[in-house]
Amino acid sequence: MKKILLPALIVAMGAGAAFASNIAGKAAKVIPTFRIDANNKCVQVEQDCNATGGFVCTWDGDATSQLYQFMDSETQCSQELFRTTP
Repeated sequence: MKKILLPALIVAMGAGAAFASNIAGKAAKVIPTFRIDANNKCVQVEQDCNATGGFVCTWDGDATSQLYQFMDSETQCSQELFRTTP
């Protein structure tokens, strides 16, 4: 019985560690965010948003600048981003 219990416990711990590291890797994935500033430039900002959701993601710095996922050019951003709370 003891000969079976120890290997089973080791396998279970390995599976749990693999699952936990997989979840941590998914949570660490951050979408780059951009906004149009006062000079009509597309600039990168640090803020968490989602590609899908219910509410338009706006910059916390002024609460009105809409955030985007891509910088198409120096003056144009695209692909609206969203958040789960208003």
